[in-house]
Amino acid sequence: MVFSSLLLATLISFAGSVQLGPVNFGTIHTALNKNKKSAIRFGFGGSLPELLYCGLAFASANLLDQFEGFQNTLKYLTIGVLLIFGTFLIFQKSSSTNSKLNMKSGNEVWLGLTFGLLNPQLYPFWLFVITNLKTNQLLTSDHWLVQSAFVFGAALGAFLLQYLVAEFTSRKREFIYMRLTKNYNQILGAIIIAIALIQLLMNL
Repeated sequence: MVFSSLLLATLISFAGSVQLGPVNFGTIHTALNKNKKSAIRFGFGGSLPELLYCGLAFASANLLDQFEGFQNTLKYLTIGVLLIFGTFLIFQKSSSTNSKLNMKSGNEVWLGLTFGLLNPQLYPFWLFVITNLKTNQLLTSDHWLVQSAFVFGAALGAFLLQYLVAEFTSRKREFIYMRLTKNYNQILGAIIIAIALIQLLMNL
């Protein structure tokens, strides 16, 4: 029961994290500007809020109906975060490849943690998931160990995706530099803004 709960949460979190958001783009940006280890640390930090929001969702799984209207507001907040991040990248100057590789690693974990905490969709996502799993008898045990395994799986799934993003981006760094030269920050920022605008139009 504990392992199945861990595996279920890991798979759900991995699939849910595929949606492009602040942490994903932050991991990509860190891999391009620093290195793979820094990007992995960023992704690790960005996965930690899953523990908080998934845990809170367990504590309030019966309150989903009261948050139906609030979820739309959270979607717009996420769009706002993407717009701000994309605009920041567009106006950020790109430095040379050598300077990037020599950049000192610092507070990637804390920065990733901040990005994760600023993702307003995590709580309603897990609230929706847990409520539906319980309704469909896929998550029936209220034992703290089972629930703890599920919460840990939520963070594990998110981190596994961020690890793959960091790995892939780092492997393709030179290709990206060759194709995008010094304009990759602006291009990445434009992509983020475009995605935010698409999400905005879909929610209107």
